[in-house]
Parts: sequence; structure tokens; C-alpha cells
Amino acid sequence: MRRHRVAMIVLGGTFVLDLAVAVQAFGRRPSVFSKIRHEPEAPYEVGVCGDAPTPTSLGFTIADLKPIDWAAGADTVVVPGLEAPWAPQNPAVLAAVARAAQDGARLVSLCAGAFVLGQAGVLDGRRVTTHWALADEFRAAFPRAHLLEHALYVDDGQILSSGGMLASADLCLHVLRHDHGQSYANDVSRVLISPPHRTGGQGQYAKAAPRPASGPLAPVLDWLTEHLAEPLTLQRAAAQAHMSPRTLERRFRAETGDSLAGWIARRRVERARVLLEDSELTVTQVAHAAGFGSTEALRRHFLTHTGTTPRAYRDTFRGVAGPTADRNTEHAERSRRMPW
Repeated sequence: MRRHRVAMIVLGGTFVLDLAVAVQAFGRRPSVFSKIRHEPEAPYEVGVCGDAPTPTSLGFTIADLKPIDWAAGADTVVVPGLEAPWAPQNPAVLAAVARAAQDGARLVSLCAGAFVLGQAGVLDGRRVTTHWALADEFRAAFPRAHLLEHALYVDDGQILSSGGMLASADLCLHVLRHDHGQSYANDVSRVLISPPHRTGGQGQYAKAAPRPASGPLAPVLDWLTEHLAEPLTLQRAAAQAHMSPRTLERRFRAETGDSLAGWIARRRVERARVLLEDSELTVTQVAHAAGFGSTEALRRHFLTHTGTTPRAYRDTFRGVAGPTADRNTEHAERSRRMPW
């Protein structure tokens, strides 16, 4: 019986990490896998396709590549991310991807690989994600696709896509779970030392670049930023701007693309993220320092904008350092040796 064929498309500037994750997930298993599961042969036939030699994002080239035509008849086509995804791609590659879609192949984009699927014309009306930092460029290039910029990965049936680099592992494990069951995906995750499924989304990793206010409302925006910890109402902001509340709200939307309340909530979440990462304040103290007034208000807005909770965010982005990490490792080793 023919094995499931997976064709991986390598283009100029391909992200090596995306490609490596996919090859590790679907290709030959490392020898250590035999300690977990007996598998005489990997369930997939993998071919890495492209025009050799192809330069990668790290500067070295890949020479041992199958021709693009090898992707014809593939059951799954994987497109890793690449350095300049907005650049026009090889028409032969795009035609091969479009033909694979017409033949019913499963298409998997990793990180910025979604741009290649977009150029191949297979994303109209589809739910898709890509790296959060490329959301604006993606929407401009492919307005007919439905971008879920904060998702770790999106399964839209025939089209599957993941967010930035390491989210490729999340999506590949999801595909393994779909093809061979949860137990199999769990065993592969044990080799990768990666959770079979991560909670939250890309929103917890996204970071807005600081942009100094420059429009007519710049003084008001600066004043709001300086007073985030205080109660901020439309009436108070309007008085500061010397406008009526209705006029301020209209001009605020025109200049920022957001409501006053929405803009303030986003800035407060950003302030809370900094405090959770860099300060010793408790979550309750962070809530008040960021201007939310209560832990529940902080939690609600934080979950909306990042996809995770303040406590989970602090655990992820502060981690355990130095002696504490050593003690945890030592405790785990002692527990493993205990006879009970």
C-alpha cells in the first residue's frame, strides 16, 4: 500500500526552522523514537522539492532537492515560511500548488508560507493564519482570505496554516493527531519535548512597535498614555481635547481606527504585559497600575487581546530562573528515583 506522500516546497529564503520541524514531524524518526513506539517505517513518504541549489534564510543553500514535479500526486503539500514572502514567486511553483489543490491534496502553510498559497490563488474565502507581524501585509495582499492573525494554527479543512515559526510544531502535531490519533501525536511530542497542544494563541507573543503620535490628536493621545492608571472617560478626554464628546469620538476613530475605549483598553493591556514581565507586582497590583481597577477587568481584557490569562502570561514570559530552576530539576530527579 502506497504511503501518504508529503511534498515540501523549498523557495529562496526558506526558513530553515520551519522546514526542519516539518521534516522531523513527517520524515524518518530519530533512533530514540524506538524507545517510545515500535515503528519499522515512517507513515509518510517525504520529498523536499525545489530548484537546486536554493538559498535558505540562514545563508546556506540546499542542493539535494527533488524537482517541483515530484509534488504532483502528493497527498499533502507543505510550504514553509520564507524571508520575503510578499515577493512574486516562481510561476511554476504556484501552478504546482494550485494543481495540487485542484487534485484534492491537503495544503499546509507554515508561518509566512501562507503568502505562497495566497499567490497560488487557493485562499479566497478560506480561514488562514500567518505570523502576527505580517498581518497587515497579508490582508493587503489577499483581502478575500479570512485572516485569524492571533491563532497558533488554523484547520480549514483542505487548507491548514500556522503562525510564526515554532507554531509550525503545533500544526504538524495537529496533522499527526488527525492522521494517526492522539496517542501517536503525543509520542512524537515526547521526542520533540513539546506539548501536544499549547493553549492561547499568537496574541500573547505579538508586540506592537512603539509609534509616536503625530496626528492632530497627538497631544490627547500622549495625555491618555500618561494617565492610563486613572479613570478615563470620554467626557474627561473630551474636556482635555477641548471638544464635545461626540466630536472627539468621531475624530478619534478617523485618526486611530479605534474607539476611545478600545484604544485605552489596548494600551492598558500593553502596560500590564510590561509589568507582568518586568515587575514584582502581584496580578492585583498590576491591574490597578495599568488602570483596570480590578483583577477581573484585567483578566477579561487581557484574555480578549492576548488569548491567555495574566497569570499564565507571567508564567510563560518570566519563567523560572537560576536557583529555582535548579531546585525544580533536582526535585523532579529525586521524585523519579523514589520507590513509591
